Amino acid sequence: MDTNRFKASHDFSNVQKNLHNNPGYSVESYSQQVKDYINEMKGKNQEATKQGFMSRAQKSAKDVWEEIQEMASEAWDKNKKHSDEKK
Repeated sequence: MDTNRFKASHDFSNVQKNLHNNPGYSVESYSQQVKDYINEMKGKNQEATKQGFMSRAQKSAKDVWEEIQEMASEAWDKNKKHSDEKK
């Protein structure tokens, strides 16, 4: 994921704007991901399960959360240092 694009597209004070800028967070997008997952499993001659799909969705959410934590940590460090310099 392009972290710079991610940062620019998120306004943490406006959830609706985030949903609009990140169509990956919509029911329609997840519906397409389900279809893709089912087709992928059929191609591998494996059974597509809800649990398998949810595990995949959880992993992608974890990746996003790790990026958010990194950005938040950077922001904290930068602003804390700046605040300490003003003292």
